[in-house]
Amino acid sequence: MKRPMTAKELFEKIEGILREKGLLPDILDYSLPERDEQPISTYEFCIRNNLDYGGSEGIYLDIGIEFLKDGERVYLGLGTIKTLCTDQTAMWAMAKLLADFIMELHKYVNGHLDDFTWEGFDVYAYDETGNRLEWRYTCSDRKGMEKIKKELLEKYPRVTVRDNATRKITAYDSDESCHKGDV
Repeated sequence: MKRPMTAKELFEKIEGILREKGLLPDILDYSLPERDEQPISTYEFCIRNNLDYGGSEGIYLDIGIEFLKDGERVYLGLGTIKTLCTDQTAMWAMAKLLADFIMELHKYVNGHLDDFTWEGFDVYAYDETGNRLEWRYTCSDRKGMEKIKKELLEKYPRVTVRDNATRKITAYDSDESCHKGDV
């Protein structure tokens, strides 16, 4: 993606996946994504939900995410799904929908990690044959990135650093040369 996905877009994406797989129960009256267009800039979040009877009618399923931003916990609502039904079968159906939503959200985010990585720096090491190693370090700030980069350059011939906010990649060789641009 060229920009971070918003809460509304993520809710609509997962709802679409559930629809395609036939996992939305017939008892639903509506679903409403949050109007908040706040971007999701990290995949490091916890899914939060509330499945409960409404104050006056039906069963509501509220889904959101919680993450750390500047050391503070932030809750970002994704959306609400509602049925007017109130019997035990409806509650079981909504509980199953919640489980399906969580599993599909988890699967989608893990399959698209780069689309949810817009903060900090990713640091990769390369072996002697020029192949990138399968692991990486993710650093939240420049100071941490510089420390990891230095340590890796003592062990590996090449290290690349990606600024996740700008998507710019810089390669560093152990001989201290630097190459900017796509690597």
